[in-house]
Amino acid sequence: MTCEWGHDDCKFEGLKCYTCFSDSVNYVPIKQKKRYTLNRKQANKPDKRKGSSFEYNNHKNNIKILKDDVTSSMTLNSGATIIEKGDEQISGIIEVMEELKTQMPDRAKGTKSFTIKREWLDKLHREALQENKEFWYLKFAFNEDETNHVGGQVFVVTEQDIIMSMIKTMVEDRKVANRANALIDVANKRKELIEAENIKLRAEVALLRAENNLKILDSS
Repeated sequence: MTCEWGHDDCKFEGLKCYTCFSDSVNYVPIKQKKRYTLNRKQANKPDKRKGSSFEYNNHKNNIKILKDDVTSSMTLNSGATIIEKGDEQISGIIEVMEELKTQMPDRAKGTKSFTIKREWLDKLHREALQENKEFWYLKFAFNEDETNHVGGQVFVVTEQDIIMSMIKTMVEDRKVANRANALIDVANKRKELIEAENIKLRAEVALLRAENNLKILDSS
């Protein structure tokens, strides 16, 4: 439930709200989890906590795909409890916040349902804006086992405005790229034309020399 006193990081959110009759009487801030930034040389491994493998594999995949274009950092195990400034933050040329949710492998194999809570999305929205992120979304897997091997399926839930903003960004980027490619094509064709004109001039010079030699021979 929404805190009457404006807190979004209370340890007792949803537990003691009904007894919090005066300003912040039950408010206890949640201890901030440590954020990790990994690179290819580090060998940190996930532990056995819920969601740890999912978070770690997602982080490695982000680094592999994005390479050195951005910085990708993660908060270990945040997705297994509550949303806390996002499990994964991508920073640099693009600003993104990811939240990860999954179910433990002790659930029946082939799980076909996953409950997504509105509060997760609302909190992610709020915290992404606080962190000045351009895009934000929730990643989830029906079963954490699926995230531990290549080809495991992970899905994304986000707001319509975020999707449309992503599409608009891609459209604008492709327009810029298409114009850049067109300018390159014009430059290449102009280069080819100049080269062709140079070849023509050299051929004309050679022709004049040949005609001049012929005149000399005819007059001797």
